[in-house]
Amino acid sequence: MNDKMSRRTLGAALLVGAGMMTTGTAVFAQDVTINFLSAQRDDIMQPMIKGFEAANPGIKVVHQSVPFNDLNAATESRIGQGDTSIDVLHADTPRIPAFASQGYLLNLDDRRDVIDAAVPNAVDLEQVSYDGSLYAYPMWTSTQLMYFNRDVLEKAGLEMPSGDPEQRLTWEALLDMARTAKDSGIKYGLTFQQVDRYYQLQFLFESNGAGSGLTGDEMLTPTITNDGWIETAKWYGDLYESGLAPRGVTPEQTDDLFINGEVAFMIAGPWAIARYENAADLNYGVAPVPYFEGGKPVTPTGSWSVAINPNSEKKDAARAFAEYISLDPEGAYLSIKNNPNILVNAEAFKNYSADMDGLTDKIGSAIDIISYETKNTAVGRPRSRGFVTFETIMNRTFSDLRNGTDAETALKGAERQLDRALGRIQ
Repeated sequence: MNDKMSRRTLGAALLVGAGMMTTGTAVFAQDVTINFLSAQRDDIMQPMIKGFEAANPGIKVVHQSVPFNDLNAATESRIGQGDTSIDVLHADTPRIPAFASQGYLLNLDDRRDVIDAAVPNAVDLEQVSYDGSLYAYPMWTSTQLMYFNRDVLEKAGLEMPSGDPEQRLTWEALLDMARTAKDSGIKYGLTFQQVDRYYQLQFLFESNGAGSGLTGDEMLTPTITNDGWIETAKWYGDLYESGLAPRGVTPEQTDDLFINGEVAFMIAGPWAIARYENAADLNYGVAPVPYFEGGKPVTPTGSWSVAINPNSEKKDAARAFAEYISLDPEGAYLSIKNNPNILVNAEAFKNYSADMDGLTDKIGSAIDIISYETKNTAVGRPRSRGFVTFETIMNRTFSDLRNGTDAETALKGAERQLDRALGRIQ
């Protein structure tokens, strides 16, 4: 950060005096308690809950946290059975088509005007839609950055990558640089923060013209054995076979490789900045993610939104909370105090942007890259009712590729599994 900002979680900066709006205090005939189900830690949710309760003293919010892998099951088993004890839930945007089609989410078309006004980016609205209707309030979005270790690149005699999206590197050029860095003595040339996860790897295939992997009117037909998918999957597997990227690490361990100076280039989300800023000896910069020569720049997008249980008996209070943490600039900004995601609320984004501006002299203009990518290169995950099934199978397939399975063999096996599993979805 600059001299006026201490090292701390990015979203915690400048809450006082940031010029944010405050919602009016809601008046309820009696005290109301609503339950909020999410896969986030309590410390992430508490700032926005406290802010809401202060502005709405008639409503108390109880946060119920479950592991991410259990959230789908909790939603299906509880809301699907008519449970009224959940009022508000965090909804991962690629799961909205499945949840909405099964009646798990309240239709929000009556609030379209206010949602449109607060969240002007059409891509963000698409992420919370199904069959032409809105089913959640957008909260956060995402993109990716390419982080590089300045000291490692200097030692290897390499130029620092440009921060200009119009001058982004190709993957071909980056791998040449990564090999040079490795030859200079660093352990690895490149890694991805979320190895083996479709969210972060989808953009490789899209950049190479291979598509998302799903097609058809309902996005339930797998198409992962075309030439582009096989070529890109082989490229990904070769990173690990050659030793340029590390095998045997989990997404939870990859940040440490970059922090400890063991890797030259890291593909990761903007949220990584908060952790990297607390690494005292890390001298790093940011640049746009590469693209394949002959292809196009693509970045992943989508994140968490907030939805209302249609079975809730406290819909007015639930709506007040959901709109505070998404549409109200104060609540939206509080939602990233302990978890610096990209805000989709246009007014709150100005405060997020100001926080990021404080880093420009040190790491480069991350906010300019973020703003460009979310408007110009963002591609969401497939809007399919079968996405969870697709993602689960693909994540296992990426792991197989990283561990040496032949690309064509792995993809053909995965497509057979997907044909069977997606064919059961009516």
